[in-house]
Amino acid sequence: MKLRLFLLCCFCFVSAFSQNGEDDLYLFDNFGRVSGDNIFKTDGYFNWGSSIIKEREGKYHLFYSRWKKQYGFHGWLTHSEIAHATSKSPSGPWKYKETVLRGSGQGNWDAITAHNPKIKYFEGKYYLYYIGTNMGGKDYTDGELVETAKTGYAHPNWRILRPNQRTGVAVSNSLNGPWTRMDKPLVEPSGPIATLTVNPAIDKGKDGKYYLIIKGDKPNEKRFIRNQAVGISEHPDGPFEIQEKPVIDYMDTEDMSIWYDENRDRFYGVFHAHNYIGLVTSVNGTDWEKANEFVLKNKEILLEDGTVIGPDRMERPFVYHENGQPKVLSVAVKKGEESYAVFIPIIENELPVPNKRQLAWQEAELGVVFHYDLHVFDGVKYGQGNNRIDPVEDYQIFNPEKLDTDQWVKAAKDAGAKFAILTATHETGFALFQSKVNPYSVKALNWKDGKGDVVADFVASCRKYGIKPGIYLGIRWNSFLGVHDFKVNGEGDFKENRQKWYNRMVEGMVKEICTNYGELFEIWFDGGADHPKNGAPDVLPIVRQYQPNCLFYHNGQLAEARWGGSESGTVGYPNWSTFPYRATGAGESAMKNIAENSFQLLKEGDAKGKYWVPAMADAPLRGFNGRHEWFWEPGDEDHIFPLDNLMDMYYKSVGRNATLIIGLTPDPHGLLPEPDVQRLKEWGEEMNRRFSNPLASTHGLGNGLELRLKEPMEVNHVILQEDITKGERIRKYQMEAYSGGRWITLANGESIGNKRIEKFDTIKLSRLRIKIIDSDGLAQIKDFSAYFVAEKDVK
Repeated sequence: MKLRLFLLCCFCFVSAFSQNGEDDLYLFDNFGRVSGDNIFKTDGYFNWGSSIIKEREGKYHLFYSRWKKQYGFHGWLTHSEIAHATSKSPSGPWKYKETVLRGSGQGNWDAITAHNPKIKYFEGKYYLYYIGTNMGGKDYTDGELVETAKTGYAHPNWRILRPNQRTGVAVSNSLNGPWTRMDKPLVEPSGPIATLTVNPAIDKGKDGKYYLIIKGDKPNEKRFIRNQAVGISEHPDGPFEIQEKPVIDYMDTEDMSIWYDENRDRFYGVFHAHNYIGLVTSVNGTDWEKANEFVLKNKEILLEDGTVIGPDRMERPFVYHENGQPKVLSVAVKKGEESYAVFIPIIENELPVPNKRQLAWQEAELGVVFHYDLHVFDGVKYGQGNNRIDPVEDYQIFNPEKLDTDQWVKAAKDAGAKFAILTATHETGFALFQSKVNPYSVKALNWKDGKGDVVADFVASCRKYGIKPGIYLGIRWNSFLGVHDFKVNGEGDFKENRQKWYNRMVEGMVKEICTNYGELFEIWFDGGADHPKNGAPDVLPIVRQYQPNCLFYHNGQLAEARWGGSESGTVGYPNWSTFPYRATGAGESAMKNIAENSFQLLKEGDAKGKYWVPAMADAPLRGFNGRHEWFWEPGDEDHIFPLDNLMDMYYKSVGRNATLIIGLTPDPHGLLPEPDVQRLKEWGEEMNRRFSNPLASTHGLGNGLELRLKEPMEVNHVILQEDITKGERIRKYQMEAYSGGRWITLANGESIGNKRIEKFDTIKLSRLRIKIIDSDGLAQIKDFSAYFVAEKDVK
């Protein structure tokens, strides 16, 4: 790893700060819990896709599909109608008002159904876009339609009805109708779509033109794959000219819903894929790309009581926004014999707050990272510069005959670590797990006949000892495959093709790690994983899709934690969890104000930062007395940090609102050296001795808080913690002790965050108080505790 050379680990920083035209829409962690008011069911009906609009008087109107349950769920193709409901809130509750459109009867393009509506207000009128179908000129009876619905896909009529689905529009001067339909569809299949034109999504661009996205089948494709196409018109009712370039053709998607965001000067589109809701974006309405937050939401519904609905189907996403600010994500849900609309509130936080992954990571406070790679076995001193460019001559040297990951993890637990991370790959490119996409892995070893899996052993040990497992993936350098700073060597087509292969291999490895080893606590891409726009592997969507509870660290799109600016195991003070950017650069390629003053911004954060990006402090255990070793080296026992240094590190990291990660070095036998094990145990015992038994504790809200002791006692430590779920609110504080009949100032501070440890000369006192001098909103103190540590043991 050698994070001291992090300064040289450059990648092109892609800023994610909010400014006009930037894609900085991140909603993954802003979806609220769902109450009964947010679920819209109708007795006797299946409810489906919905679209919301607000009238000038403030009432909200919902247009949605429904059909009678008696026809079965497949009745959407034969009996769907469009209904109208109203509410005082875009998240409900909704009240049915009327049925707006049904099939218009034989002989018309929308003879049989009206389905999947989108309601829009353009040029002083209301436009209700929808899809309908007909029997292609074939006569039919009501009974035949009922039989088709109840039989489903296997009925011969299905092969007639589906290809005759088209998109049309009805127009009205009022949301209450009457609605005038067009006598023909808006568009016919052409360009990148074939067979049908369905599921309309439309908005008006900055240029005054109308951009209509519709779904069809992918042409010349034997498999059942859908494409999304865009049509452009000068008017909301057409004619629309289908563009040759598809909106999405790199994966099978459905149900686009789009809006133009004037604040960001770009379009956004939500869709549903097989197991997630996705987000794409475009600056011009025709050229679409993955949004930075491509995986917008996993397909589950979190209820108010904490239970989770895992739908059989979750489709038809629609984002209702006001002035560009998303308010509600509506989805159509099928669960068992019911289908209904769910309106998921989108939360706007008053202050930056941690997401659930960041909160767990900060509350863990202490973790370890185990470094293991081929060069542990070569008997040669590790050198990062040559290790990145020179392949290990014989990978069969990897032979940890006494491998005992239980011993590793137990040592970490003894130190008080709550999580552990393993280098599944590092700069050699060699993978310590059974990979189907990377041939340069343990599968190629004589060790254990190619059936060993260090990652599997490590994760199992973590679960055994109650430690949360994390994985480090070094994808930036690969000396075996000739990859340097994400770029493969070579020229022309040779290089381009190899780069695509390498990116696919990396993405495949990330998926393997995310899907084969259970839930992970953190995935660490050392030095960042770069932005896919720079030609790097596209890893964020994979982690979001398969490990939604895993801290992501980090790439050019997102950093859920930040490097603390040094490898000393310490951060500066004050140290704020807030930061001005959603992503951080690395080394010399970081933005100037990040890299300047020896990375002061990384070390201290920014009290006014818009984003929650807490600090990580890191150091190798064998980093004392002139050495700084992340990997095992022979004869390094004298360079294990003494206990007093480790305690000082703890005070200046965890005690300054950072999460501390200590690097550990298993040896060629597969064991953590005994001196390291012993030092970790001593460290854990010392931290426990000092801080496991407070003299007194309290908590509370407001501009001041007092802590009373049962009797006057000696005190020399205070721990303060904010309730960071409400944000980092305290800006300045003063701590005072009541001693000798008067109040004495003990400390003045700024940031508290998850934890602030104040250490001072021993004083006998009966009361302590904290006075909040400045705060951003109501101060919320989760813990205010006093301790006494015997003077001889204070290091």
